Amino acid sequence: MANDILRVGIVQTSLDYNNAWDQSAAWPGSVQISLLEEIRAKKEIRHHLASLRGFEHPADIVLLPELSVPVGYENKLIKAAEKLESIVIAGLDYKVESSDPRKVSNEAIVIVPSKINGKRIAASTSVRRVGKTYAAPQEAAALEKGAIEFVPNPTVWLFKSDDFGDFGVAVCYDFMDLDRISMYRTKIQTLFILAYNRDTTSFHHMAESISRTVFCNVVVCNCGYYGDSLAVSPFREAYERTVYRHSGQKLPTAQIVELPLESLRLLQNGSAKSGKFKNLPPGYKEFWNLVEKGEVL
Repeated sequence: MANDILRVGIVQTSLDYNNAWDQSAAWPGSVQISLLEEIRAKKEIRHHLASLRGFEHPADIVLLPELSVPVGYENKLIKAAEKLESIVIAGLDYKVESSDPRKVSNEAIVIVPSKINGKRIAASTSVRRVGKTYAAPQEAAALEKGAIEFVPNPTVWLFKSDDFGDFGVAVCYDFMDLDRISMYRTKIQTLFILAYNRDTTSFHHMAESISRTVFCNVVVCNCGYYGDSLAVSPFREAYERTVYRHSGQKLPTAQIVELPLESLRLLQNGSAKSGKFKNLPPGYKEFWNLVEKGEVL
């Protein structure tokens, strides 16, 4: 049985893409955070993670935006996750796959410490990486300007937890991939999106729609330079559905939000009535039964 509530720490850092990745710089500086922005990014990350420790109830999972963690800071982030006793899901700076020809990939790191909120769940900390499949058109154009090829990673990850429910993770433009999103139908209670996205209105509409059709919590952690991180749940009452939204540009912040978990799972599997939630979308119960029988993946 999952916890009744999932507490998610949403961290908005304020990295400026134009300053951080200077296309006039020599390779590999053209695809890695500039020294000045790297120093500022590390300072922001330390500040926000420290602020999360001041909340009355600690976060189960902490999110940091796409591209927010500089190369070489991963080990310190792992130590920070262990100290927080929270799962940390964070977007990493571009990974150089090849120098000749120039190729990069875009990844998120998922850090699961051995102890979460005082409860030991494993003998040691585990780390997984979630790759990005599709570069956004503007991102691809910026890389092409520096004669840099984006290397896609088409893997779709499903994370399962008795305590924190089952969840998926996608990086920015992959949120727009309906084939990927449909794979999560009936399989997750929460979908996490790490973004560096300026079209915040579209992501808000997408989150609202997917929350209803996939029937899960949707959390978008966007870079604070553009802002509009948000969390949406499929509640019946319209005023309840947007659990959290932080609008406005250049507003770095950290917040912990509470999302429904066990009650949502019980409704998904047919063990409870809709109650405070919207009705399940058409075909959901039938699809759930096929998944349970192993007739579809």
